[in-house]
Amino acid sequence: MQNLGPMSAVAALYATGRPELAEAIVASLSQVIFHDCEAQPACKKNLFLGRVSQKVVQWTTRSSKSKDEAGGDVTLFRNRLMEQSGHPYAQALLTSSCQQSAALVEGGDPMNGPYMMLSPEIRKNGGVWDRIFLDSVQAKDVQVRFIHETRATYQAAKRLLGRGESVRIKAVAAGTGLSLILVYDKLVRDGFDPKFITAVITDRDPANSEKSNRLLAKLASTLNTHNLAGHDYGIFAVPEDVFEGPDPRVKVLHLPYDIVTAIGILEYFQGGSHGTTEQRLMLHEPEESVTARDLAARLGEMTTCCGSLIINTYRDHASIRILELFGKRFDFRDRTHLLNLLAPLNFRSRHLAGSGHIYDVEVFEKS
Repeated sequence: MQNLGPMSAVAALYATGRPELAEAIVASLSQVIFHDCEAQPACKKNLFLGRVSQKVVQWTTRSSKSKDEAGGDVTLFRNRLMEQSGHPYAQALLTSSCQQSAALVEGGDPMNGPYMMLSPEIRKNGGVWDRIFLDSVQAKDVQVRFIHETRATYQAAKRLLGRGESVRIKAVAAGTGLSLILVYDKLVRDGFDPKFITAVITDRDPANSEKSNRLLAKLASTLNTHNLAGHDYGIFAVPEDVFEGPDPRVKVLHLPYDIVTAIGILEYFQGGSHGTTEQRLMLHEPEESVTARDLAARLGEMTTCCGSLIINTYRDHASIRILELFGKRFDFRDRTHLLNLLAPLNFRSRHLAGSGHIYDVEVFEKS
C-alpha cells in the first residue's frame, strides 16, 4: 500500500485479483477500528471551513432538467470546480442516476472513500481533493459512524459466540457491506468457529452485491464461505429490497437474525421525524407510500427476540447543506424519535455506541 490513494484502495478492494492487497487494506482498517484510537468528528476549524465550502459550492453550482433512460425527470448539476477535480466522489454528487434515487446518497465505490481515510498507510497518499471530499465534516462523521457500527456489531456477535451460541447477522441496505465483512473477518481471526456464524449483506443494487462477493472471494477468512449453495453458515452478499424480502428459494436467508444493522437508510423515509429537507427549504414534499414506520416494522420482523438492532439518527446539521444543494433529501431524527419508532415493536435502547455531529449510532434490544 506504499503508494495507494483512497479511491485506488476502494477500486483494489472490489476489483478481481490482487488478494494480497485486499488483505492488507482490510487488515489496516481492522487495526484502526478494533485496536487504535477512534476517529473524532470534525473540529471547530473544520466546521468553519465546511461552512465556507458550502457557500463556495452554492455560488458555483448550476442545474438543468433532463430525462433518464426510463424517461423520468432528473436534475443534472454542473460545478466547474468539482468537475475539474476529476474526483469520483464529486462525480457521484453531480450525477443523478435516475428519478427514483436522485434524492439518495447512493452507495458504491465513491461512498466507500471516506472509510479508506481511516487507514494511516492510505491516508498519507491522499491528495488535496481527497482531503476536501473525504475529510469534510460529513465524511468525518461517516467515518465515526462506520467505526461505531462495526464495533457494536462485533461486540454483540462476540457476546453470543462467547456463550457458545451461534449468531446470525444481517446488514440491511449495506452498499458493499464493508463493515460486516470487517466484523466477520475479525471474529474468524479471533478463533471463533465459522460454522457458528451466518452473516448476510443485502442491498437493492445487484452491482453492490457483486462487488461484495468479489472482495469475499479474495480474503482468507471468507474465501470458502461466501457461496450460498449448500451452506447454512458463512458470509453472503445478495441483492434484496428490504420491503420485498429475501429470495424464497434460499432458506438460510429467511430465519430471524440475532443482530440487524440498518445504517444510513432511515433518513430517507417519511414520518416520526422533527423535520425534513423539503420543509426547511419550503419545497413540495409528495406523500410516500412507504414510511419510516413501515421500515421499522420490517426491521422488527427480521430481529429475533432478545436480538440487537443497530441504527443511526440523522441530525439537521449545517454540514449536510452541500448534499442538499445537489438534490439530496433527508428526514431528520434524534434519539427520541428512534425510541418512538421502535418502542411499539418491543425494542428498548440498550446503549449509545457513539456520536458525531450528524449521527448517533444506537443499539436497541428486542424484548
